[in-house]
Amino acid sequence: MPIKYQNTRTLVTKTNNNSSDCIAPNIIYGCYGGCVDTYCYMSRYNGNRVFVNKNVNDIFNSVVEWEKSYNKVPNQQDPIYTMVDIACNSDLVLMQKHMPEPLHDYLKRYDDHQQLNSTMATKYPGLLKLDVNHFNKRPRVRVSLMPQEYSNILEPKMQKISSRIDDVNRLKDLGWEVHLNYSPLVFYPGWSKEYESLFKEVKDKAGENKCEVIALTNHVHQMNRSSEEARELMKYSDEIKNGNGIMRYPIRQKTRALANFKMIYSKYFKLQTIRYIF
Repeated sequence: MPIKYQNTRTLVTKTNNNSSDCIAPNIIYGCYGGCVDTYCYMSRYNGNRVFVNKNVNDIFNSVVEWEKSYNKVPNQQDPIYTMVDIACNSDLVLMQKHMPEPLHDYLKRYDDHQQLNSTMATKYPGLLKLDVNHFNKRPRVRVSLMPQEYSNILEPKMQKISSRIDDVNRLKDLGWEVHLNYSPLVFYPGWSKEYESLFKEVKDKAGENKCEVIALTNHVHQMNRSSEEARELMKYSDEIKNGNGIMRYPIRQKTRALANFKMIYSKYFKLQTIRYIF
């Protein structure tokens, strides 16, 4: 997958109400992750390309300027700090060797700011070796999990789920605040039993952690790129397509499934640890 180094002109920090208070402009746009040919939206916008944006000062200054007019109040993102998603369109843990400045230095920009703190999601926690115990704040990493059976299909050649769970406490020891990311949630026959097994393993190995839950949204473009096995797993009982080709679960099916998810989750963890679910 080719990499293009450039100075981005898209210097817009966007307000967000889910994983963070805002989303920073991309430092890397694109990814080498194994989900690119199944559900990841990056293939729809980016094809098989990766863009590395070299003007890091401009990117960070965009966030700083946005924060000046943001009225931070305690919320599910964080009670104190303004959380900035620094990797909405890539996995910086996987792609860190391609960053225009070291991951440590980029994180430290947010750590040194009085109000900002960083957050990013990864499917490769085993590659995150950075000790941040010397930071002023604890940067947040959100470790993505799903049952191994469909990770094999939707995320081929990625770090195994059990190994990701094993990394949770190791990252905490390195000074990270660790949340879990149960996404995408795919409603296929037998999904609830597999998630119950997953929750048991998480409880035994990593204890209770805050999490976020996002049901699968897909696109006809991604479905067409996927393997037959992946398409079978992601198919919809009542397929919905809007004018943009976006595919979502019917609202009644999704509502019932999310209620079932919370019921199973509550057997092992407090429901209050779910930051958001949709």
